Amino acid sequence: MKFLLDGHTLYWLVFEPDQLPKRTADAMDDEQNELFVSRATLWELSAKMSRGGLPMPGNSIRYLLEQIDRLGITILLIEMMDILRTETLPLIHLDPFDRILIAQALERDLTILTKDKDIHQYDVPCIWK
Repeated sequence: MKFLLDGHTLYWLVFEPDQLPKRTADAMDDEQNELFVSRATLWELSAKMSRGGLPMPGNSIRYLLEQIDRLGITILLIEMMDILRTETLPLIHLDPFDRILIAQALERDLTILTKDKDIHQYDVPCIWK
């Protein structure tokens, strides 16, 4: 399967793996599965870190990028098709970072690993528990 990691999922995978539910952790540990993270998620985490709301080693997203590379996670670019897809999404969730994540998952047939209940309301495959 192909999984798209939400911000908290990526953060916990790298810094607090005990926070992850077993099913989510098992999905990420299975070498047959492919893991992806959106540039939008990296931007969101960087913004949270710079506001002091998210601790990062060296106060930089660079460490997280190194871990993404080490773990073999593919970084998704934001394509025009993703932006256009956000226009057709129901207005359940207004967070632009999450809306682009949903669009990317729909455009690429990815399952989102997220605890965000608003994302689970969309017609997009999600796993958490």
